[in-house]
Amino acid sequence: MKKIFLLVLTITVVSIMTITGAATASAKGHNQQPIDLSATIFVTAIDGLETNLHSGWSTIEAESLEGGLITVTEGPAVLQTTYITAEQSSREQFTSFNLYEANVIKGRSDGQFKLISGFTNEVLVLGDYDLKVSSIPGCQIYGEGNWISKAKSSIIAGHGDITVCTNWIWFTPDPQYGGTFMTNVSVTGSASLVD
Repeated sequence: MKKIFLLVLTITVVSIMTITGAATASAKGHNQQPIDLSATIFVTAIDGLETNLHSGWSTIEAESLEGGLITVTEGPAVLQTTYITAEQSSREQFTSFNLYEANVIKGRSDGQFKLISGFTNEVLVLGDYDLKVSSIPGCQIYGEGNWISKAKSSIIAGHGDITVCTNWIWFTPDPQYGGTFMTNVSVTGSASLVD
């Protein structure tokens, strides 16, 4: 797990994509300000995997994802020191069961994301998302959907659109050491910074 987390931090610096949105500076929706964030996350654990070799469908009950520090181009400064994690379930139809070459034909996934303070490990933002997935050139798994976070469990309350681009990466150049999926996340929407 330590090797995976070190890999996450190293690759995050190199392969971050932009998350763009709009934010509001208070729980009442006043003083809007833009939010421009970046994040990359990696699959670190899969539980409850069921596959159908005939149809290509796979169902995952629980999938854990972890990322390094997010990059904030614009938005609340407190988010600059947060890192991202997520837990999701999914049902996807793949073209192959060789994960390093498989593309998703269609499917869905939904889950919960957290932005956690890098200083205190406190969850600052807790939200939910759902995705409709397929694939496009350059993305083995391409997803589009929605996200939402609520004031009762986050320092921001908002909603919007989310897209993900996921590809298989090897841990090292030698495939015998395995690999995992890396996801670049892009989010747009609006939010209120909770007072």
